[in-house]
Amino acid sequence: MRHLLLLGGGHAHVEVLRQLGAAPLPGWRVTLLTREVMSPYSGMLPGVLAGLYRPEQALIDLPALTARCGVALLVDRATGIDPVARRVRRADGDDLPWDLLSIDTGATPDTSRVPGAAEHALPLKPIDALLPRMADIIAGARPGQPIAVVGAGAAGTEIALALALRLRAAVTLVAGKSGLLPGFPARMRRLVARALAQRGVALREGQDAVRISAGQVHFAEGEMLPAEAVIWAAGAAAAPWLANTGLQRDARGFLRVDDCLRAAGHPDIFAAGDVASFGQGLPKAGVFAVRQGPVLADNIRAVAEGRAPSPFRPQGDYLRLLSLGDGKAIGTRNGLTVRGRWVWWLKDAIDRRFMARYQGAPA
Repeated sequence: MRHLLLLGGGHAHVEVLRQLGAAPLPGWRVTLLTREVMSPYSGMLPGVLAGLYRPEQALIDLPALTARCGVALLVDRATGIDPVARRVRRADGDDLPWDLLSIDTGATPDTSRVPGAAEHALPLKPIDALLPRMADIIAGARPGQPIAVVGAGAAGTEIALALALRLRAAVTLVAGKSGLLPGFPARMRRLVARALAQRGVALREGQDAVRISAGQVHFAEGEMLPAEAVIWAAGAAAAPWLANTGLQRDARGFLRVDDCLRAAGHPDIFAAGDVASFGQGLPKAGVFAVRQGPVLADNIRAVAEGRAPSPFRPQGDYLRLLSLGDGKAIGTRNGLTVRGRWVWWLKDAIDRRFMARYQGAPA
């Protein structure tokens, strides 16, 4: 039998697993190689930290999912790829051969640009490492405790709001020179800034953090911000092991893929989600990995059966929903921005529907 190797248990690959469970590939055996046994759904992480969800509600049990779908599970970490010999090198075992390979291993925290960030800040990813450490912070929290969240994109902003609500802490959101929610409509930024102020979150814009030390966030000209905990939400970087793949990468180190999500120059290798660099570059947002999942599943099946794959066509605009942590949310699409409890109900319904596909039987 030929071998399909799925490398990583990200948002796109769980959909591939689901579809393979519903309709197996004749003549193929399938293996999922992943370093984590519980695949976290990033869209529900702020809700977990706000106390709106239990941690297990935001986690996909990969041993259970692969068992239901008839896929072998191997828990290990990839360290490189030989695309000519068609083998994946791994940390704790022999190389794995494959006939068709798909990569969905995500990104890593971008801590290398700021000295001390890797040592003293708690990155949002990997989420399976974040949750136990956040549980310790929550358990030991006290009112007024200074906490800094560095990075004011959607994830960092949601985390700051969640922590301020749940811990009654003195939270500062360090937006830096990029400002609050860069790339979002002006009305949404205003509404979120108002929500931050109402929640008591201090918004610091205009200066990037230049160094992190124990208990301090440092800025230019010697300014310092006390912080007993620093949450790092300042962007994503390519994993260093991607340099050992022999595959084309963009300027930031992510794998270049064509319109059909195939690695550039390698029709037998696919990549999706944050690990991939698609077209002129997509934001590193879970929504794109989720939407690439069905296309990736169809294209893997097509290539396995000797048919031509189809292109992935990302939407020019898409619904962006941001939780305020208190049972309300703000959403924007096509220039329209709305706020309220019903927006949270919409976000909650979307997230629960996504998780239900992978926490139950294949459908």
